[in-house]
Amino acid sequence: MKKILKHTFVFLAALTLAACTAMPLHEIGDMQQPIDYDHEVIESVTNDFTLLKACIGKTAEENADIVKKMGYTPVEGKNYPTYTKTENGLTKQLTLYSDVQANLYIKTADFSSAKAQFATWQKEIQKSRAYTNMVRSTFEMSTGWGNGVNYFDTPDELISAVNAVTEPEKGMSADFSGNDCYANSYSLAMSFYDEALLEMYVYNPRVKQPIEEFTQSDLNEADLHKHILISKVDYLTFRYRGFYALNVSGKLDSGTEIPFVAEYHPAGDFGDIKLFYRNKDNLLMSGTIIWMGCGVLDFPAGFRAGYPYVARDAFPGQEHFAFINEQGEYTVVTDESDLQHVWQSVSGQQEFQYYYANSSKKVAVYLYRPSIGMGNPADAYYLVFTEQN
Repeated sequence: MKKILKHTFVFLAALTLAACTAMPLHEIGDMQQPIDYDHEVIESVTNDFTLLKACIGKTAEENADIVKKMGYTPVEGKNYPTYTKTENGLTKQLTLYSDVQANLYIKTADFSSAKAQFATWQKEIQKSRAYTNMVRSTFEMSTGWGNGVNYFDTPDELISAVNAVTEPEKGMSADFSGNDCYANSYSLAMSFYDEALLEMYVYNPRVKQPIEEFTQSDLNEADLHKHILISKVDYLTFRYRGFYALNVSGKLDSGTEIPFVAEYHPAGDFGDIKLFYRNKDNLLMSGTIIWMGCGVLDFPAGFRAGYPYVARDAFPGQEHFAFINEQGEYTVVTDESDLQHVWQSVSGQQEFQYYYANSSKKVAVYLYRPSIGMGNPADAYYLVFTEQN
């Protein structure tokens, strides 16, 4: 079924639903435990997609061995390691731009063959382990320049729409994009001008970086006596990145929304955002925003691990858990996918459970993007503000 509005794929894996069961304060104590994150399992190389996936994070020598076993031969004289393979009348060019990005490219005048290859690659992605780990994905197609864009719910719907095109117009395009909970980004694109072009790539900007910030939980009773809890959630992976708790002056116990005051300067080149509680004496967050660069969160200056908690509530809806914009105003979105993922992340933490159980105000979720323009999504994260009574 086609959709005019953009649809974001929702994958909520094994979400345990339970009533809010925050521990009484006397049971909290000083809690310490190792944090054991799950790690990605790489599939065996059986097709083009799993080949690209396997090349991420490998050395040039390891990759040369992998791609040759799949029938690709090296091409000399290229700036980056490049390999080709001809199959079913199509020549595929595989380029390893670095250990964080691998691309496959096809150019052909045979539109029927291009459609078939697009469907093959899309199904390889769909049947992979990576697809089950995705937290975002979009499927879209335009039949030509000026014809608008249609969005789809599933890869099968996108494949069917592509197959229905028999005489492509110039500017025809079909695209899948998404990312998983391990910071891998995926793209599959087909376009038509005088010829059909196909490209599939896998990219992970964090291959050389530690994904997790914490190894030990560190919640104590004093953390639960503060007025405001600020939780941090990674934009790409929706993994929990810690908490910061603080007190404010002139706390307002009435009302159903946190009383934000905002200072926002959009980035022509350099911009910034500050959020306050009621007045500018109570700073809640301050960060710079850079066009074609990356800003820095000045406050809070650091986050702590908190304490993972097993039971989670069901997503309570936007009347209790909602986005705010750069003006500090609560907003309503038509697609709750990202909110649900953020909820799944924070609601698994003891500190959030405690604040939320003792709150009469709507939780506020702000997406902080320190880099914009051609910004890197890996730089962004959500800040979740919870005020307890």
